[in-house]
Amino acid sequence: MLKTLIKLQFQKALARYTTNSSNKKKNGKKSSFNSPVVYLALLAFVAVVFGYMFFNMFDLMAPMLLTSGFTWLYFLYAMGASFVLSTIGCIFLSLSQLYEAKDNELLLSMPIPPRSILFCRMLPLYAQNLLFCAFVQIPALLAYMMHAQITASLIICQIVILLLIPLLSLSVSCILGWLIALATSKTRHKNVVTIVFSLIFFGLYFYLYYQADDLVKTLAANSIGIGANIKDGAYPLYLTGLGASGDLLPLLGIAVVIIAFFAIVYAVLSHSYIKLATSKKGAKKAVYKEKPLKVSSASKALLRKERMMFTGNATYMLNSGLSALIMVGGTICAVFQLNILKQFPSELIDIISVYLPLIISFVIAMGPISAASISMEAKNLWLMQSLPVSPLQVLREKLKLHFLVNGVVSFVPSVVLSIMLGMRPVSIVITILIPIIFSLFSGLLGLMFDLKKPKLDWNTAAEAVKQSASVILSLLLSFLAVCVPVVVYSVLLGFETVIPTEIFLACTAFYFILLSLPIWFWIKNKGTKVFANL
Repeated sequence: MLKTLIKLQFQKALARYTTNSSNKKKNGKKSSFNSPVVYLALLAFVAVVFGYMFFNMFDLMAPMLLTSGFTWLYFLYAMGASFVLSTIGCIFLSLSQLYEAKDNELLLSMPIPPRSILFCRMLPLYAQNLLFCAFVQIPALLAYMMHAQITASLIICQIVILLLIPLLSLSVSCILGWLIALATSKTRHKNVVTIVFSLIFFGLYFYLYYQADDLVKTLAANSIGIGANIKDGAYPLYLTGLGASGDLLPLLGIAVVIIAFFAIVYAVLSHSYIKLATSKKGAKKAVYKEKPLKVSSASKALLRKERMMFTGNATYMLNSGLSALIMVGGTICAVFQLNILKQFPSELIDIISVYLPLIISFVIAMGPISAASISMEAKNLWLMQSLPVSPLQVLREKLKLHFLVNGVVSFVPSVVLSIMLGMRPVSIVITILIPIIFSLFSGLLGLMFDLKKPKLDWNTAAEAVKQSASVILSLLLSFLAVCVPVVVYSVLLGFETVIPTEIFLACTAFYFILLSLPIWFWIKNKGTKVFANL
């Protein structure tokens, strides 16, 4: 039974990335996009990007630490970076997979011990953490090899550490995920709490990312003082660094502590897993109060339903609505950099003025709300199909929500930043229009792909919002559409071809309109039939 459960959990984990409900076509053929080769290529690309970034970071740090005799501190830094990356990447996945999975009650109703269910759910999370840790520790080891000789004991210790750190981060992620689940279960506004926690972790991640270069230099420059303080005040960390750098005896102690910590966490969660997975605690139930019935049109009712579905799911709102948050936050940050902007030469200001609406469009592409709007209906899709409204009305309101979140919000950075750049009135108007037009294009594109490749059989919303083919395709093609005018303008600059800003921006707006029209006609004619037959 345990073997079968493990196999099923890994199949589900892989299915999030390699299958889609749209694969089940009438002709029995599978989409080539869902081939594992495509996802392996994407994984390889991510591995190269992360590996290159961490290799450069540790290559900068290695000479100063190794020549000072602080090899143990070098590997302690590597362990810390891998632990932080894997923990942040696993917290909300552990929340959704362990405590909020849709099939928890189904599995618990079967004659399966809760500890077996928990163990099988933890294994894919451990595998993911192992992958994250490898993105950090392998580049760190390669950077070390560029500056020092490697020994057999060091290789053994690094392999063991690579297996232990994911176990530690899994334990911590399970605890933090449980705390978030506990906090959200005690409030009626569950999504608000989840979003607050998510923004805190996102803020911490981006802060560390943008401060990484200064942080690395600071850590390397003050390594002697930091190493002495660790020896005096945190001796277990010193032993941990020794174990990671090739000392087998401290490594044995590290392994015992981490395994014991995981065993305790696992035992506690196993003992209370039924209560954790089925708990429905929360705020007091709403008391019905008689009020006059509000009557609205079908369009307003459908839009309200779309808005409630969007704001009612923290995963959906955070991942698909992140673009609006970035636009507002980025505008606020840019206002405080006004003095720096004034120092730029006029030629550079003109170039930035051309790129400004494209940058805003690039941010809009990061929020493909419409690309998951049909998939989020899941098993309730039949309700939308049975309403006395046309499929075009339903699709139009899904597109309208995408536009309200992205297109309307884009008005803020477009106006503020174009005025800061001192653009002419005509350029300001076109700068405002381009992101609005692009938001319609990206909304139409996402809606088209979600009609063609909906994921309606998800267990957690993350599968529909982050891992469906419709979202991935919408992101990639939206980014590609923005890159075309960027490349064209860059080529013109390379050949020193002078083109007025207003003309180029007008051509860019017309280009996005041309891309949008055929997609709209497809949705209006064929897309409505596809929706009716889903």
